[in-house]
Amino acid sequence: MESRETTEASRTLSEPLAQRARKTLVITQAIFFTTLAWCVLLVHNHEAQNSGISYYGVHLRTVAFAIFAYASAAVGLWRASTLFQRAGLDSMSWVGMRVIAVVLIVLLLTPYSAGAFLNWAHMTTGVIGALVQLAMVITLLRRRATAAAVVGFTVQLVGGILGALSLPNWGFTYLLTSEIIFQIGFCWCLLEWTSLMPRDVAA
Repeated sequence: MESRETTEASRTLSEPLAQRARKTLVITQAIFFTTLAWCVLLVHNHEAQNSGISYYGVHLRTVAFAIFAYASAAVGLWRASTLFQRAGLDSMSWVGMRVIAVVLIVLLLTPYSAGAFLNWAHMTTGVIGALVQLAMVITLLRRRATAAAVVGFTVQLVGGILGALSLPNWGFTYLLTSEIIFQIGFCWCLLEWTSLMPRDVAA
């Protein structure tokens, strides 16, 4: 039993950085989007569409799922950022991932429905997170403007534009859909970042 555990540990340590990073991101992002999809299935009304993903963090039926989804994504981003740093990727990539991980936790701790102060703190944190995500993708395009990266950026940009249109009182209330589109584009580009990692360097 002990030798088997040693073998598994050795195999993990010898696994290439890129492979470990991609596996970490795929698993944790899949958890995030699957849990989010479940929240949407449970509650999909006008208020959710108007308030965005954050609605599930304050709604009684979905708050536990939202915490699980955000925490899983935050842990995955932080772990992957360590591998990005070891691989010598641009600081914008791994620092940005850590900022987003912190942003996810702060979003949970600042429910927008709990008064004006927390609402503004929540919105400000969300905007900062979105700008960091956008900056990470632009940095990726400068390093590796592949078709996949361009598609991911386009998806993210479409989600961002739709989200911006949903914020003012213009009668365009599709913030939830916009944020989901934005996050899909960001996730796509996160996986593209791993293609810049050395393939023969073990963790």
